[in-house]
Amino acid sequence: MEQRKHEPKIHPWRAFPFAASALKNLFSKPATTGYPFEPAHYPDRMRGHVEIRIEDCISCGLCARSCPPGALKVDRAAGTWTINRFDCVQCGNCANVCPKKCLTIVPGYTAPATGKSSETLTRPKAPDTPAAGRAGGKPVNDAGKCVYCTLCAKKCPQGAITVDRAAKQWRLDAEKCVGCGICAAACPKKCLTLQ
Repeated sequence: MEQRKHEPKIHPWRAFPFAASALKNLFSKPATTGYPFEPAHYPDRMRGHVEIRIEDCISCGLCARSCPPGALKVDRAAGTWTINRFDCVQCGNCANVCPKKCLTIVPGYTAPATGKSSETLTRPKAPDTPAAGRAGGKPVNDAGKCVYCTLCAKKCPQGAITVDRAAKQWRLDAEKCVGCGICAAACPKKCLTLQ
């Protein structure tokens, strides 16, 4: 007769290694939140997504030029601002360079979608207000204070200012100027004013 080998006893908890975790989770509070029914709480340092107050936008195009992935497009003639939210990396460059501070980074996630699409916003037309007045006006140079340092021309995002140091001439191309005020802010002698 064949002798049976002695089989070691297996403890029931070792046979079912996750039974203790399953029982513990069964009688404890859930670790997740009921998101649709409770508001989401975002971390303090969350970058969020880009929002715009389109009525304050002057279509200078600085945001589009500073966007690393090229998610922004600005059409000055049509007064439109377009963002492809799936290309946006939420770096915040656009909000940092906006001269009118109409771009902000808002906590929250981009809404899910089934495909890539862009969102286009159109600036409302102000009744009986010229574009220059709405954008803050065009820069005017006080020749008595100006040292013709060319800093305003270098800072102009549209290339609307030309400065000839030798001839001591300062010229503005009013068609190119969007009235962003960056030239006036950059002027060390404060000889530029927006009118």
